[in-house]
Amino acid sequence: MTDIVGRFFGLEEESQRAKHLAKVAAIFMPFAALAFMMSTTFYSFYVATLLAGSNLNIGFALVGILASFAMGIQLAIDYPTGGIGDWIGQRWILALAFLCFGASFLLTWLSPVFPYFWFFLIIYFLSAVGAAMQSGAIASWFDNNYRAVTEDPERKAYSKAQGRMGMLFQISATAVLIPGAILATFFGRTFVFFFQAILCVLIGVSALILFRDFPEVAQNRPKRSLSQYYTLLKDGLKFAFSTRYIGFYLIGLVLMTSTITVWGNMILFYIYYSYLAYSDVAVALFRTILFGFGILWIERAGVWTRNLSTHKWIPRSRLLQTCGPIFYFAFTIITFFMLPVILPFPFMYLQFATILISAGFIITGIFSAWSTILNQRLQLDLIPDRIRNGFYSLIPSLTLLFAIPQIIFFAWIMVQPQLAVHPQLPISVVLFGLGVISTVGLIILKYGLSKAPKIAPTEEEPPIGPIPTEIP
Repeated sequence: MTDIVGRFFGLEEESQRAKHLAKVAAIFMPFAALAFMMSTTFYSFYVATLLAGSNLNIGFALVGILASFAMGIQLAIDYPTGGIGDWIGQRWILALAFLCFGASFLLTWLSPVFPYFWFFLIIYFLSAVGAAMQSGAIASWFDNNYRAVTEDPERKAYSKAQGRMGMLFQISATAVLIPGAILATFFGRTFVFFFQAILCVLIGVSALILFRDFPEVAQNRPKRSLSQYYTLLKDGLKFAFSTRYIGFYLIGLVLMTSTITVWGNMILFYIYYSYLAYSDVAVALFRTILFGFGILWIERAGVWTRNLSTHKWIPRSRLLQTCGPIFYFAFTIITFFMLPVILPFPFMYLQFATILISAGFIITGIFSAWSTILNQRLQLDLIPDRIRNGFYSLIPSLTLLFAIPQIIFFAWIMVQPQLAVHPQLPISVVLFGLGVISTVGLIILKYGLSKAPKIAPTEEEPPIGPIPTEIP
């Protein structure tokens, strides 16, 4: 079984222990996708309509406020909990994270009894704590153990393995979208929330069993003293801004990523439901189609990017990716000039705008997959193992630091009465603003990568990109 899984992940030439990492991923990812993705089609819409009825502008503005609150909580504890993962190991922090997720879904199940804003503050608080503890933990566990037990100097096997892991998660996530929507339609959305709560608890327990470190990784962890923990936190912050290369790369990366947070919390499902007849099944079907292409792109990206220079192709792929500058400006035009119109079709309003939206997601999804793999490959060797979890958590922390002001500002923009002269003008203005911010982030990121130390090519093979073998 381990050999079969190893071949699937492109690790057939690596050790049995490397194949064990792939087996853990193969076991864990489908259940994690099931726990998180079943209700993503309708969760934000559910909260918006429960709090504000049919007034979607007000409802999604309230969702934006809740999201900002959750981001503030995550911002405060994300980096410290990442340091705990470096300090005591990822399996403990993952178990606690999924217990928090389970509690948040359980309270969402009870929300019809308490349809109040303050009740959702509690729900979003628990979800934020879980997200803070989970962020970076799985990737850190895999990368640290991968570096310890593999011989893959050019990271070609790593690229393919990451592509296959992404594909597996996408397959699992796609497979649960329509069943989740159907269950919500026939049994109610709260039934799905209850199911997710039970599943999260089971996953939390299983994390204690699955995510054990190899001995050489475990023995390199610092002693479990508070002084060592504080040292890890200080070392991580020092490293993040130790050079112009790392500092500007990090700032550009999180500025671009921050716009994705705004998009996912305020815009994405607003567009889905506006153009797809306000139907859970329609949105789930539409997302399933798009996710199907995503499965193909992420798997192929693991192969296509193996010989690409990370420093050249990260900026290029981010320019063209979903939630990149071109994407935002294109969607600004679509939403402003192409209003939802009633053209009945099974489950949705099939219209030219829907086709353009689909094409936008599908084409830019190729470059999203590329940028994901390339960034993972760059960070594998760039970041020291002892502070990896903390650094992987610092990225979402800084992302939220940039995202919270944007969400508050754009939520205010969406409810301005002077923009009501055009039904889609508030959304179009927000999308244009996100495009400008993403462009600035891309310029900063490209500047940071241009400051990377150069590595001379070997005589045997051309370099795959100037990835430093030592921390500058």
